Amino acid sequence: MGYNVRGGPGSIRYSIAELERTTTMLKGAGADLLDGAAFLTQFPAFPAFPAAMLALGTTMLRLRVVGAVADVGEAAALCAARAAEAGLMALNVATARIRYEQVEAEAQRAINVARGDLLPLTVMWDLANNKGRPRTQTTEDIINQLPRFLGLPYGLFRDTEHGGLFESPYPDRLYPRLTDLLLGQNLVHLTPIEVVGRRPDRVVDFDGSIESLTDLQKLAEHEPPGSLLVTRVEGPEGPVYVLTLPGTQSDPLKDIDENLRRIKGAGPGRELGNPWDGVGIVEGMGNESKNLIPSIEDALRQSGARNGDRVVVTGYSQGGIHAANIANDEHLNELFNFPHLSTFGSPTGRVPVPKDTHALHLEDKNDLVPGTDGGRNPDERNRLTVVFDGPDGTQELGNEGFGEAHNLENYESHARQLRGATDPGVVESLGLLGVLFGQSRQGRVRSFQLARQPRPKMKLPAKDEKRGRLDRIAPPH
Repeated sequence: MGYNVRGGPGSIRYSIAELERTTTMLKGAGADLLDGAAFLTQFPAFPAFPAAMLALGTTMLRLRVVGAVADVGEAAALCAARAAEAGLMALNVATARIRYEQVEAEAQRAINVARGDLLPLTVMWDLANNKGRPRTQTTEDIINQLPRFLGLPYGLFRDTEHGGLFESPYPDRLYPRLTDLLLGQNLVHLTPIEVVGRRPDRVVDFDGSIESLTDLQKLAEHEPPGSLLVTRVEGPEGPVYVLTLPGTQSDPLKDIDENLRRIKGAGPGRELGNPWDGVGIVEGMGNESKNLIPSIEDALRQSGARNGDRVVVTGYSQGGIHAANIANDEHLNELFNFPHLSTFGSPTGRVPVPKDTHALHLEDKNDLVPGTDGGRNPDERNRLTVVFDGPDGTQELGNEGFGEAHNLENYESHARQLRGATDPGVVESLGLLGVLFGQSRQGRVRSFQLARQPRPKMKLPAKDEKRGRLDRIAPPH
């Protein structure tokens, strides 16, 4: 097994960003040089002595004054010349960046067209060789080429990169509109989510490695349905909180804990919703996890987190979608510092990540779930995506659900593969975790149970009392 790395310090996008930064620096240097030339040619920096003063002085003094004046003039001319050179270099670098982007876009467009033409064959190949499931890239192609399969004029709804007319990616338009449709037809109810219970604290082994984060993910999967974990670790610069979100769950919340605090609107016959069920996917993909944010703040506060504290967010599968939304939430970013985000087998390519948050995404190329967002993660300086070549053939992972490649145990194995990695991006990402957690060896875990409020009761139209009285007076024949 092996892996390839996208994003980070070796990414194309980072190279383009560096070219843009260089252009800005050269423009600034040119402006400074022009300011210097203007300063040198102005009085009193540029001396203009009266002829009488020069006539009264000695010959040596006159020569020195004239020489100084000439030197100042030469320096001003030199500054102006170097300013012109800096401007020309800035123009050349800016042109190189534009051409770089154009060539990259054209190459990607050609690749997408070829993949679209071969998509039916690719799907059949994946189904035959990936245990009945499309791979990540194939899943992305299916979503982006979906309008094409519907024929004209629907094929024009694709983005320009995939042969359509729109600048914005098709999934960026698909998921919000799909969410609106489900809400409008009363098929889905995105009601508020609240913390309804908490289990006793536990102390677990934690050394701050990526493997420690996958251990917490595994622990979260075995908690009662609807739970998340908040782990407090004492780092070298104060406490660090690890927020761990599980994957999709099908189990309901009822009969989990008789001591659950009932939230408003819940009563006999009205079940609390599991925030990690199928509706949770809609919440994350189409609603930016907005209903989840208050309960996240509540859980962190109950764990002792204060304003400005550092929070590392991790999530597996659906949990990774919410984790990215949490790290990107404006309100939570005003309260806490999110230095690191880790996701495992999650479709997070459409979710932006703040510049001061370092994201590490682990994916398996045989896992269809990371491709359900219709796009790969951006190759940005602060986002590193490690794509593994497939599950370890020596492990019995089972092929239920989304398949063995999506199994959390598969991602645990992949995390272990990163031991001793030499890729600069991986070394940097794992090193950041080491800096955050230092020499910590333990963490205190709190498990919180969350619940989605029941859907609102359907109100029947009020009975028309006036019509009722008329019916009693003159019953219908």
